[in-house]
Formats: sequence, structure tokens, C-alpha cells
Amino acid sequence: MKTQKTSQKIALPVWFDNKGPESDVVISTRVRLARNIAGYNFPHSALPREKKEVFKKATEVFPNCQGGSFDVINLTGLEKLEQYFLAEQRVVSREILNVDGDRGVVCDPLRRVNVMINEEDHLRLQCMDSGFRAQELWGVLDALDDSLGQKLPYAYDKLRGFLTCCPTNSGTGLRVSYLLHLPGLVLTKTIDQVLQGASQMGIATRGFLGEHSDVLGNFFQLSNQATMGSHEQEFLDSTQKVISEIILHERLSRERVMDEAEVELSDKVHRSYGLLTHARTLSMSELLNLCSALRLGIECSVLEDITIEELNRIICMSMPAHIQIQEKKEMEERELSVVRADLVRDLLAKRRRRRKTSQSK
Repeated sequence: MKTQKTSQKIALPVWFDNKGPESDVVISTRVRLARNIAGYNFPHSALPREKKEVFKKATEVFPNCQGGSFDVINLTGLEKLEQYFLAEQRVVSREILNVDGDRGVVCDPLRRVNVMINEEDHLRLQCMDSGFRAQELWGVLDALDDSLGQKLPYAYDKLRGFLTCCPTNSGTGLRVSYLLHLPGLVLTKTIDQVLQGASQMGIATRGFLGEHSDVLGNFFQLSNQATMGSHEQEFLDSTQKVISEIILHERLSRERVMDEAEVELSDKVHRSYGLLTHARTLSMSELLNLCSALRLGIECSVLEDITIEELNRIICMSMPAHIQIQEKKEMEERELSVVRADLVRDLLAKRRRRRKTSQSK
């Protein structure tokens, strides 16, 4: 792996580029399949020798798969910060960082398609991109699954479908997740009602970083709960239907906020901008909350000093492992919050200078 220590500029993950459909509400879509190779114990009970064999088998088949070249990353060969960097970019889960033995990821250069090896299951195939586009991503992932399945004998049962470590993933092994920004529903205090309705439709809610993480900055991750009992396309259609309804509710809520409290919203947005341009310390949760207000302000046209793409880059660059890799040293939380505030002020100042230069021409 070419580490970021030798790179001058950290690339924004493709799922964070804000170029997808409905990206005013849907930050990203991820489609994932859980698969295991027949004849081997599941990773949590596998011997080190078995994990090594699974890792070797899985990585050997990729050069011939559809979709071009792939990078093979064995986490055992990376430093801890480099591992957390991949987790912050959502190329791997945080859970795989705590697993022993050979485990890692095979991913394309854009980090759009990747396959985790020896996490909870032998293989976790996923395709992730910005915006609301589950059907498109499913087409890519389905083709990759077919290609891998021709070379690796999947663990499969005629009655239960694809066998997985956790029974809740068995059947299709399909999980469709959407990262949503829902400040309108939070401000109008209708978020609980909407999420309860989604739950009754089989949708689970998680935080910004997925399972076991907190909801920060009004970012919510929603995904299907059931993976068994229906065809993949039915799960895709049912989740899309619920998310479409939530997008509609969020937009109506933003309109309501603008109609009933435009001055208060503008004040909140500009106060947040002021804090980001003057704060001397910033925790990650503070940053996400302030950027959430700015994001809403940009979408509601009450803030023109920055774009969503620039805001996304600030969030990405401010994550702990990203900062420490860029600074080439490990830091305690207090030092991180100081460096993060410096970084944000610097990025916003550069943006203001570019804007002034552009306006003067």
C-alpha cells in the first residue's frame, strides 16, 4: 500500500464528493454482501492457518475479476494509524481492526468497490458512492459477486441461502445502507416520528460511523434489518421506497424552517461559521455539529462563502487519523483538537482568499 506519509495531498473518498443524485439529503449509499468460503471455519473460530489460506485464496482471484485492477492490503502490514485511516474513509470497518491474524481489504483505486477479508465473515463485498443510487451500485456488486462465486465455492444452503457468521445476515447477505443528513427533521422535532415509522418498515438507524456509533451532526445511517425471506431486488426496492419518503419529509421540513424561522436559521448558520473561523480548539463532535449547520445553510441558500464539496473536504481532513498522518505523528485528544481548529481556520481562510481573487477578476 502507498501510505499517505509519502503523499502530498490526501484524496477525498469518492463517496464523499457530493456528486450523486439527491445529495442534498443523501450523503452516500453503500450496498454490501456477506459471503463465506465453504470448507473453512468462520473467521472468529478459524485457526491462523485457515485465515492465511482464506486471505490467499480471496486475493489470488482478483486480478481476473471484472472491474480492472485492485489494491491488496493486509492490515497486519500496516501501522495502527494507517489502519484507522482506512476505517475513517470507510474502506474497512472498525471491527476488523480488532481481529487477529491475516485480514484486510481488496479495493479499487477510487475506493468505490472493496472486499474486506476475514472480518466477521470471510468476505464482505461492498460498493459505495455518493448520493442515492442503490440500483446502480447493486449492478456493480452483483457482477463482482458472480465473478468471485465462479472461483470461490461459497458456503450455501438450499433452505437458508448464503451462510454467514451472524444469523441476521444469512439468506441474501445483502445490506443496503444510506448516510443521510436530516437537520430539517431534527429542527422541526419530527425526527423521532419519522425514524419510528422507518423502523416499522424494517429500517434500522445507526450513527455517523455505523454500528455502535453515535448520531453526530444530524447524520443518520439507515439500512435494511432483514436479509432473509425475499429476493435481493425486493430488499433494494423496499429500502429505496422508505428512503424516498424520508427525503421528501426532510425537504418539507427545511421549507418549513425557512418559512417560519429564516432569521433564526441564518443566525445559527453564521454563528457556526464564525466559530469555525475563530475557534482555537475543536473536537470532532463539535466540528460535525457546526458543519451540519453550514451544510443546511448552503442547501437553503443562506450561506455562499463555501461549497458542500469544500465542507466535505474539511470534515474528511479533520478526522483523527487523517490529521495524525498528515502531521506525521501520534497525538492526544487535546493536541488533536488544537491542530484541528488550526486546520479548519486555514482551509476556510484559503477559501476566502480564493473567493476574493475570483471576484476581483
